[in-house]
Amino acid sequence: MPYAAIDLFCGVGGLTKGLEQAGINVVAGIDFEPSCQYAYEENNNAKFIQRDITTVRPEELCSLYPDNLDIHILAGCAPCQPFSKYTQRYRKDGYKDEKWRLLYSFGNLAKKTRPEIIAMENVPELEKTSVFSDFEKELESCGYHISHQVVYCPDYGIPQSRKRLVLLASLLGNIELIPPTHTPQNYVTVRDAMRIIPLQTCR
Repeated sequence: MPYAAIDLFCGVGGLTKGLEQAGINVVAGIDFEPSCQYAYEENNNAKFIQRDITTVRPEELCSLYPDNLDIHILAGCAPCQPFSKYTQRYRKDGYKDEKWRLLYSFGNLAKKTRPEIIAMENVPELEKTSVFSDFEKELESCGYHISHQVVYCPDYGIPQSRKRLVLLASLLGNIELIPPTHTPQNYVTVRDAMRIIPLQTCR
């Protein structure tokens, strides 16, 4: 069953790398920041496209996918700074950083391109915002089955003591995040993670 993904807000390619390691062909990553291109393309097999996501047209996105795919995947981690605990601590007059609106651009592209699978992750604080609620409602109106939850990263083998909001959506039926893969007895530490890094990448 042929499938491929596009990574929105790709940055230097952390999500793309994870998708590739899972066996998913990522055809392109899109990000506003040009300085991300070298690291992205050096460490991944996908093409980096330097664009403001608000200017990307649905037909452009569709043209990036190979022909004859059964499953199109659209993934993205919109900038989390507007919703983080740090910025909330100092915010008194609502959202002034326009980055918070980028999730609407993500939703609009999803609505008009209708990929079979959508994946998104962000900080847990996003769950309590109207933009996230609107994002879910937009997908539901297009017939997507949606699930989202806040996960604790060490439960999935990630050596970071933090939580993330993960949303999955599917036009193919119900979709759920896999159960935790680790327990406190076998959490991965930073030492564990660094031990498997090939020496030649540490130069």
